[in-house]
Amino acid sequence: MCSSTGRLWFLTDRRIKDDYPQQEILRALKAKCCEEELEFRALLMDDVVLTIEQGNLGLRIKGELLTTYPQVVVVRVPTPWVQSDSDITVLRHLEKMGCRLMNRPQAILNCVNKFWTFQELAGHGVPLPDTFSYGGHENFAKMIDEAEVLEFPMVVKNTRGHRGKAVFLARDKHHLADLSHLIRHEAPYLFQKYVKESHGRDVRVIVIGGRVIGTMLRCSTDGRMQSNCSLGGVGMMCSLSEQGRQLAVQASNILGMDVCGIDLLMKDDGSFCVCEANANVGFIAFDKACNLDVAAVVADYAISLLPSQRLTRRMSLLSVVSSASEASEPEILVGAASACAAPDAADSMSASSVDSDPETATAERELLAKLPGGGSLFNMNQLLASEMKLLVE
Repeated sequence: MCSSTGRLWFLTDRRIKDDYPQQEILRALKAKCCEEELEFRALLMDDVVLTIEQGNLGLRIKGELLTTYPQVVVVRVPTPWVQSDSDITVLRHLEKMGCRLMNRPQAILNCVNKFWTFQELAGHGVPLPDTFSYGGHENFAKMIDEAEVLEFPMVVKNTRGHRGKAVFLARDKHHLADLSHLIRHEAPYLFQKYVKESHGRDVRVIVIGGRVIGTMLRCSTDGRMQSNCSLGGVGMMCSLSEQGRQLAVQASNILGMDVCGIDLLMKDDGSFCVCEANANVGFIAFDKACNLDVAAVVADYAISLLPSQRLTRRMSLLSVVSSASEASEPEILVGAASACAAPDAADSMSASSVDSDPETATAERELLAKLPGGGSLFNMNQLLASEMKLLVE
C-alpha cells in the first residue's frame, strides 16, 4: 500500500474474481495507484460487514472496524446474478457513506434485467426493437397470442440471460408453444421483433466516462442468431458511424453508466438500434480485436473521479479563466477554444457524462460565468473533453 493522497477500492465477487476482466482491472489499478501514491485495497463482496451503530453507517473488514473509507470504489459484480437484498445492499451502504461507486447501484440494476434496460431507454428517442414482456412467474404461455403482433420469426430472451444464453428465434406459434414447455421459468422472458438484417452480427461498443473507447464487430460463425464471442463468434475492430457512436453514448448516459458495453443491431439503411447494455462488460476478445487495454482506461477514469483529481482539474480550469480574463483581444479566446477542442472526444461525450457530481457542475457553471461575455466565446465542455482525451489515450 503506497502513501495515501486518495483512497480507492476494487470490489468484486468471489465467483468472478479470477476471470480476465477482474484480473486485468486489478493489475491496472494496483499499478496506477502506486504510480499516483494512492491508497488501494482489493476486496470481495463477502469480506464486507455493514454496520449501523449509534445511528451511523460503518464498515468492518475481516474483524477490523474501519475509521477511513474509500472515496472511489470500482465495482465488478456478475450482473445476471445480482441480488438486491445482498449485493445491492452492500453497494447502497457504500454510496450512502459518500463513496463514489463506478458503476452506481441504480445503474447496475438498470442492466440486471433486459426489459428493465428497455424501460429506462424508452421515451428518450433511443431506437429499440419492439419488445413485450409480462408479470408473474409462469405467464409465458399467455404471451404466445399477445406477442403475435410482433410477427414471426420473433426473438425470445430470458430477461436475466447473459453471454447469448437462453436466447431463441421462434419460427412460429407452434415453436413458441414448444419452447414454453422446455425453458426454465425462474425469470420472465421478453418477446422481441426480429431484426433480420442483423442476424448473426452486432457491434459491441465500450463506453467509459461517456466516451467511446472502441468498437468491435461480432459475427457468428455457425449461422446462429447470437454473435457472442463466448458462443464461438469472432470479433474484429470496426469503424462506427457518428449515429452509432452517439447512440451508444446516449444509452450509456440514460442508464447512468460509468463503464459499460452497448450492443447495437444494424439495419439495412445503415442506422442502428440498441440490443442490450452490459454493466459488467467483458473485454478479453475486445482487447485482442481492437489492440486496447480496456482495464488501463478503467483505472485512469476511476482515479480521475477522486476528489484530489477533480480539484486539480478545477485549478487547471481556473488558470485558463485567469489567462482568458487578462486577454484584450477576443480572438485569443476563440483561438483557445479551438486549441482545446477535441472533435472525437467532444462529439462522443455529453456534458453530463464528464462529471455528474452536482458540486462539480456548479463549479463549472461558476467558471463559465467568469469568462468574458459569460463564456459565449469559450466552450467549457470542449476543454473537459480534451482533458478526458488526454487522460485515456
